[in-house]
Amino acid sequence: MPAPDAPDARGALTGGRRASQHAPVRRVFVRHTGIAAPFLRRDLEVEFIAPLGPDLRDLHALHLRPGEHAVATHTHNGSSTVPHAFDGFRYRPDGSENPDFILNQKPYREASILLAGENFGLGSLQGFAVVRLMSCGMRVVVAPSFGPVFYDDCFDYGLLPVTLGREIVERIAGQVVSSPVVETTVDLERQVIERPGMETVPFTIDSRRRSRLLLGTDGLDESLRHEEDARALRDADRERRPWIYGNNPG
Repeated sequence: MPAPDAPDARGALTGGRRASQHAPVRRVFVRHTGIAAPFLRRDLEVEFIAPLGPDLRDLHALHLRPGEHAVATHTHNGSSTVPHAFDGFRYRPDGSENPDFILNQKPYREASILLAGENFGLGSLQGFAVVRLMSCGMRVVVAPSFGPVFYDDCFDYGLLPVTLGREIVERIAGQVVSSPVVETTVDLERQVIERPGMETVPFTIDSRRRSRLLLGTDGLDESLRHEEDARALRDADRERRPWIYGNNPG
């Protein structure tokens, strides 16, 4: 049996996305296979992805280190009593489900790959929308462009943001609509999107960010890995230019 935090073949942690109600944030990402859902609305702000309730119940997510924040996963059972992504789209004012919303329809109710529109995740609510999307089981968002803060936060929490041209996203969405129950694979190691009956779609992620997701590390971990190298460079520089350091031994 794999270690508790080892990614399985589908890119989720061992036991699946509903194995624990308080699983650690899954920052490791190698590959993921799942149902894709097209929601191509453009210029979608984070306030619409994860609206704050009157009690600000999710605001604590902004103040924790991503690796220490627990994501409470839950099923898509139609209840409006737990925080879902896209609450304003998913529910009517009386709390009942809106049957016209794509993520309330089968098989998209179980989607873990979101095909989104241009400028997805505009705004500056740090970590908020990413945590909400992951709590609903999303592992990948594919869009022509992203809000810069949202995009950066994805790598801290382990949600993979894939940037592709609008025409390519729409082509994948067309394939999904034609065969919605056919699963899609997003492979970060090979940097490709694959789907039966569709030509392989390559994508590119910055090499340092790609490495962080593959290894499950964050910026602090990366800095600590290079601590000894930085110390050696500083010591060598002190020997060459001791006057720069004065009498400071550190």
